Amino acid sequence: MSWDYDGHEGYAATIVVGGRKVISYGELMELEDGTHVADSDTIGWRTQCTCGWKAPLMFERVTDPAASLERWQVFDTEGGWPPQEVSEVCRAEWLEHIRPEINLAAVRQAAEDHRLSGERLDHAVAGARAGGASWTDIGRAAGVARQTAHERWKALSHSVD
Repeated sequence: MSWDYDGHEGYAATIVVGGRKVISYGELMELEDGTHVADSDTIGWRTQCTCGWKAPLMFERVTDPAASLERWQVFDTEGGWPPQEVSEVCRAEWLEHIRPEINLAAVRQAAEDHRLSGERLDHAVAGARAGGASWTDIGRAAGVARQTAHERWKALSHSVD
């Protein structure tokens, strides 16, 4: 399973001996170098992104049911695909990785909304002026002083006052 956002694709990568990453799953797992290994060769899972980012820590696969697990260890007898709880944490890690991109996208959207609302306001003021509204009326409607309204929008129409 992978997650996409604006050029980033995150996923919980299955890691085998030697720190090698699995690229496809089947009867045997295929590695980046084209070799194939069994699911049981899984040593853990790490959050990765197609931009090259990797989480600093890997979830270590533990096969001994009697082992006392540390925070980054997961009991798993099968290997291969990451367990659900690992996938969920990996997704949360990836979301933190792309948080700056999400925040910048919010800024871009807000800036575009601001530009468009400014255009709508300019058109509304021009229409009000064409309809005979005074700068006092426009200022009051816009929540600013008459002089502020006049200075801001005087170029939109010929003065009626």
